[in-house]
Amino acid sequence: MPFLHPRPDILLTENDSARLADIAEQIRPRQPDVAQMLSCELERARIVAPEETPADVATMRSHVVFGYDHSQRSHWLTLVYPGEADLDQKKISIATPVGAALIGLREGQSIGWTTNSGECRRITLHRVAYQPERDGRYDL
Repeated sequence: MPFLHPRPDILLTENDSARLADIAEQIRPRQPDVAQMLSCELERARIVAPEETPADVATMRSHVVFGYDHSQRSHWLTLVYPGEADLDQKKISIATPVGAALIGLREGQSIGWTTNSGECRRITLHRVAYQPERDGRYDL
């Protein structure tokens, strides 16, 4: 499930980067494609201190509005860690293709990937409605 090129520059907080590296390794046996997506994002991300994170960057536990480029609909979700996901509450795990794609994007950026079935998916981050780092919450 590789990302399509070109991929936008992304930012990750030091806290998110460390925890996501562990998650990628934990899920690798069950979800090798998503683990690879996360690992690729971690390798290319610019890592910043949480307090230096711009307000328009999707971090863990951010509430985001995004859209699939093939649809006119927008979606609202919160990025969460595995085990916290609950689609009824609009919480999506970082251990999903959409979660792995959204992390580190800035408002207005898009990223695409190929699904296991060979379909191309592309999403655009429209808005970061809430980001924990804005409120000084660096280690949730």
